[in-house]
Amino acid sequence: FIAPAYTTDELGAVKKVAEQFVQLVDKNESEPLKNLLHPELIQYVTLGGKLIPFKAADFIQMVANKKIGGTAREITHKDSSIIRGNTAYVVLQAVSHEYDFMYHLSLVKEEDKWIIVGIVADITKV
Repeated sequence: FIAPAYTTDELGAVKKVAEQFVQLVDKNESEPLKNLLHPELIQYVTLGGKLIPFKAADFIQMVANKKIGGTAREITHKDSSIIRGNTAYVVLQAVSHEYDFMYHLSLVKEEDKWIIVGIVADITKV
């Protein structure tokens, strides 16, 4: 057995970034999202059987324009792991009175900070 090469503090930092992502969208705070999302990120959303891709800049603009977000959601952590050194994933559920989001976030540690480089979201009506 080889112990993981990361600390629980590091995994906590990964989880915190994932939760901040959801909370910023919920509060329609678009500017801080720029610090969490890699500029080349593409978010893939499945909603009603359709696959909808969003570029990071388009997603951030939609949050700024209040076309998405603005509703508090209850976050439930499902799974997370640091895969190897500077790569990680988090699976979390964010539920509002209207929608149930299941997120799979891919993160990379760059310059001592975790950023989200990929998002897959499955959204269903509650």
